[in-house]
Amino acid sequence: MDINNLSKRAQELWNEWEIRSLILSSLFLQSLLIVTGNRRKYHTGIVLGGLVWIAYMSADWVTTYALGSVSRVQGGWKANSNNPTPNITPAFWAPILLVHLGGPDTITAYALEDNELWLRRLLQLQIQTATAAYSLFKSWGKDPLIYIAIPIFVAGLAKYGERILVLWLASSNKFRDIENEEVDTFQSELGKKIQSTVFFDMSKEDLNKSLEFDKIIPEALYLHEAQFLFRMFKIFYADLALSHSSHMASYRILTPPENTDTKKSKKAATYAFKVIEVELGFMYDVLFTKLTSVCSKRTILRSISFLSSASALVAFSVMIMNKSSYTETEVIISYILLGGGVVLEIYGVIMLLLSERAMLRLSSLKKPWANAVFKAIYSDNTKRWKRYMAQHDLADAKINEGLWTMVIKSLVCKSSAKVCFLKLIGKNNIQRWEVISDELKELIWKYLLDKRSRYSHEMPYPDPGMNDLKEILAERGDQVLKSMRCLEISRSAVVGLDFHGSLLLWHIATDICHHDDIHQNKGDANKPPPSSEMSRSLSNYMLYLLSERPNMLPKGIGEARYKQTGIQLAEFSGRWRSEARGHNHWRSEKFLKEIQEHDKSNVSMLHDACKLANELQHLETGEKKITKEHKWRMISQIWVEMLTYAASNCGWKEHGQALANGGELLTRVCLLMAHLGLSEQCLTRAKKSSKNADKP
Repeated sequence: MDINNLSKRAQELWNEWEIRSLILSSLFLQSLLIVTGNRRKYHTGIVLGGLVWIAYMSADWVTTYALGSVSRVQGGWKANSNNPTPNITPAFWAPILLVHLGGPDTITAYALEDNELWLRRLLQLQIQTATAAYSLFKSWGKDPLIYIAIPIFVAGLAKYGERILVLWLASSNKFRDIENEEVDTFQSELGKKIQSTVFFDMSKEDLNKSLEFDKIIPEALYLHEAQFLFRMFKIFYADLALSHSSHMASYRILTPPENTDTKKSKKAATYAFKVIEVELGFMYDVLFTKLTSVCSKRTILRSISFLSSASALVAFSVMIMNKSSYTETEVIISYILLGGGVVLEIYGVIMLLLSERAMLRLSSLKKPWANAVFKAIYSDNTKRWKRYMAQHDLADAKINEGLWTMVIKSLVCKSSAKVCFLKLIGKNNIQRWEVISDELKELIWKYLLDKRSRYSHEMPYPDPGMNDLKEILAERGDQVLKSMRCLEISRSAVVGLDFHGSLLLWHIATDICHHDDIHQNKGDANKPPPSSEMSRSLSNYMLYLLSERPNMLPKGIGEARYKQTGIQLAEFSGRWRSEARGHNHWRSEKFLKEIQEHDKSNVSMLHDACKLANELQHLETGEKKITKEHKWRMISQIWVEMLTYAASNCGWKEHGQALANGGELLTRVCLLMAHLGLSEQCLTRAKKSSKNADKP
């Protein structure tokens, strides 16, 4: 075949299918976004996040390009022997593209920065609306099909305008302005229901009665408590302070009655995390979706969009039955676009009716029929909230390996292929994922309650000692060591170092102690107490934050220390771990001596970490003679204290950004602390309210 004829045929084929393929691709991307966009709230997977990112970035570009291609047609393609009338369908498709630009309800922003670009979106709305209107105007009066596009054009304006409105409301300045007004409204409403003077003797049952939660069915109570706490969360997120009575209310909601047994304490911890995660889901909806607007008075906009799409589909079907001048291909594509739009609208409504917000409104009716419907479709959301935390072990990290080295290795060893892929997309610091177990939740919860018990809101002024909130929030491992009378370890491993250095120090020391204990137990990894595994999980998680999300940790020189320590550790970790497994009488003293002989770096924390591990191991045989279980319980509490320190020093914007990728354990802990009153956002108003105890 002549190459010129082949090129000409390819060009003709592209000219014929350019608009068709673009608009079908736009519909496909919209379908993909509406199905996967909201799943980021529940899943932390990298594959899902990458898929949503590609679809989100491509959707607007493809739709805009398709709209521009339609406008170039300027009233339809020329008539030919196969099509005796000018083709009007491209102009008919233009309003459908405008609907696509409005985006699905399940995602409006991929990241927080997208909310700040609402003004740019407003300009795009004007340009793209003018483009769609231009296409309709050039085809006006040539075919009745154009009149069917009018309701779709209105639906596109409503949907695109709603998207911009949601972006504007979620932008930082507007969000803060709204919550500035909400904080006074919330506290005045709470003050009318509850007098601050009775908070100290009020039980959770009394509080539920005051908040009118007592008539809510038990299955839906957690949703109403989460909604109440969510109103407080929005105020925290806007960097505003709350009164003493507000914090006492959230404290009573989350905390169990005193003198609860172990089983009830574990159940209370699980329940507290469950409420917090529903609350974070509500915040995700506000920052990244339209779901909050759908559940408000703007529901009329969604009705307009659905009715317009449905009526256009019916009208098109009737018109096609009476007129057959359109090509079969264009008719099929039009049916796909109109029918696909209706299906997406129906899918969005179904997803909305099954959401927590719909269940919340249903149970708020407090009617027998509403309760029956709730129980019929109720499902325990803890199954969806099976959360994971990323793990990163410095001894297993490949810090000094380049990308092409890992590619070559992946051709030989299949296990390296995953690491190579993660490095390619910039996620190589995530080695694996671990479920946040109920035992770990209980450990964190008990520690937070103990921390809260040392700070009393009932005192007029913070006591210079145990009741100073700022001192309590500044604890990052030293308090646990002081309680164990390990002052020397506290000075060398916590007080004398910045947070990043202390984190690296304890991470390596925890790993060494773990493998040392395995050796002492003759290689049986099941012998170490449960606190050992929880300590390692928290240790690996905190190192993941240092390497992958350093903006969520206090500022420091962690990156330089991380790289130097990792490179040096890689030289020794393989040998001492294999010796530990091989029972060659490996001990932390031997490793310390070897490190002292080869340590030439002033930045690496390896030498100090080995020294710390040696001191921790000697706690079992030294003067204190503590048990192995007690030692690991202490180490686990140190990691929880470091976790709470990092949580209280991370800004809410960073926490909000993390919600786009499934959220972090650090965010849950930070929100729990805020609701328990362990936040500087309650410090000023707590003092003020204590001076005016008779005022709400």
